[in-house]
Amino acid sequence: ILRIYSMTKPITSVGAMQLHEQGKFRLDDPVALHIPAFSNATVLQKVGDQWERVAPKRPVSIRDVLRHTTGYSYGDEAAVREFYEREGMRYWGPGDMFPPKMSIAKAAEALARIPALHHPGENFTYGYSTDLLGRLIEVWSGKPLDRFLRESVLAPLEMTDTGFSVPQEKRARFTSCLTVRDGKFAVLDPAASSPFNDGFEFLSGGGGLVSTLPDYAKFCQMLVDGGQFKGRRLVKPETVKLMFTDQLNGVAGTFKFGLGFAIDEIKLGSGEVQRKVMQYSWGGYASTEFRIVPAERLIQIFARQQIPYAQDMAKKEFAIVYEGLAAPASAKPPTSDR
Repeated sequence: ILRIYSMTKPITSVGAMQLHEQGKFRLDDPVALHIPAFSNATVLQKVGDQWERVAPKRPVSIRDVLRHTTGYSYGDEAAVREFYEREGMRYWGPGDMFPPKMSIAKAAEALARIPALHHPGENFTYGYSTDLLGRLIEVWSGKPLDRFLRESVLAPLEMTDTGFSVPQEKRARFTSCLTVRDGKFAVLDPAASSPFNDGFEFLSGGGGLVSTLPDYAKFCQMLVDGGQFKGRRLVKPETVKLMFTDQLNGVAGTFKFGLGFAIDEIKLGSGEVQRKVMQYSWGGYASTEFRIVPAERLIQIFARQQIPYAQDMAKKEFAIVYEGLAAPASAKPPTSDR
């Protein structure tokens, strides 16, 4: 059992889209329609040599929240750091591993008081957007986020080892998290004493879950199968297609992102039978990553527990698998004898 951090985001996004199918919201609804505090949202804009808070050009929408175009970050930028610190909206502990010390209901109100880095929809800014989505799920469903995800996503997928804490009877299976000091691995967050055991008041839809590789594979398999798992439908095929469709429209250059997933065109195989397919993916702070290639019915999940995020080994492994994939039978060139 390990910390999956931002690999929580796609799970939360699927939960939100279940509620979308139920008519609880529209993608272009203003967030303020569901959390009134955002009626007073502001944007930090430089006017001459001074930073000023101005009204957004349009309201922040639910679509902005799902595609990370709200302008709300994790507060690392010099221009906004003081605002996040003043509101207590900063990660803390060794390696900044642990979330703010408040409920996500209070966090949403705090976020509404923090100026965004840009006007809604004008850029991709990675940060608390999916935590805000978690609070919206609570508003739409009338349930705490942990209960909603357990009942609507985790239980139907039989993800029995996934949650916002580690039950006492499973703690012997929980991993420590490492870092590198003086060129050697060192324990950063010991499993036995980790705050993840009891969980946090901040139910982070953006990064709070612990899980296992078999559990996360079930989530990925559901997406490969168009939104169903063992005959149980979680979301409609058209919803999965929408989540796998670029929503950024060029505002982040060539980077593409749907509703909860990064989108890339990749090459499989090599030589004459090399082909291009679409890949959907994301990763987590403690060096976990997943890749979904529906056209090949392929899932890859890579996990280690290391902070800061280290991608080198995962990139090599993914590339080896992709290059080594044989072409479908219909794509193989004919041989001389048959």
